[in-house]
Amino acid sequence: MTTDRLAIVDASGDAATAALLADAAEALPVYAELAGVAAPEPVRASAGRDVAGCDTVLLALRLGVRATRVEELPVSYAPAGARVYALLCADDDPSIAAHALAELEERCEARGLAWMGGLAVGDAGLLPALGRQPRMGWARRRVSEALDALLIALLADRPFGERYVRPSRYARLVARRPI
Repeated sequence: MTTDRLAIVDASGDAATAALLADAAEALPVYAELAGVAAPEPVRASAGRDVAGCDTVLLALRLGVRATRVEELPVSYAPAGARVYALLCADDDPSIAAHALAELEERCEARGLAWMGGLAVGDAGLLPALGRQPRMGWARRRVSEALDALLIALLADRPFGERYVRPSRYARLVARRPI
């Protein structure tokens, strides 16, 4: 079974979250076709009313000093029982997202939403630069495979759990090299 409408929420609006969501938007219909299910109708949600008519939410959030607080996220407008998946971008080690994932889970439970899990991506500032590389090439493979697992869970209406990933060490070195 798949969802009818998928709210895609870029809560940070920066290049890293945009890169992850662009990757997800490209891969989601492919996985839906492979699974023989209808792809959910994507709704680019920027406000609460956009989220209100969706039964699944894919939330992208950049962690850091200027990050949106969990209580300010538009997931509060999702209807009761809506499934929530998260993509969190961190500047360094992705495990720093554990606290934010726990906060999101608590927020969802308090609002009657189904917390389905999240993917935390470390060194996320490199994602826009790595976007020029092949999706399953050496530079992007780790992140793309983890994102694909989240999308498969989303299409199956299954929990994803928590997963922490970052580009390979070699990809991090090459992407940071001055041009």
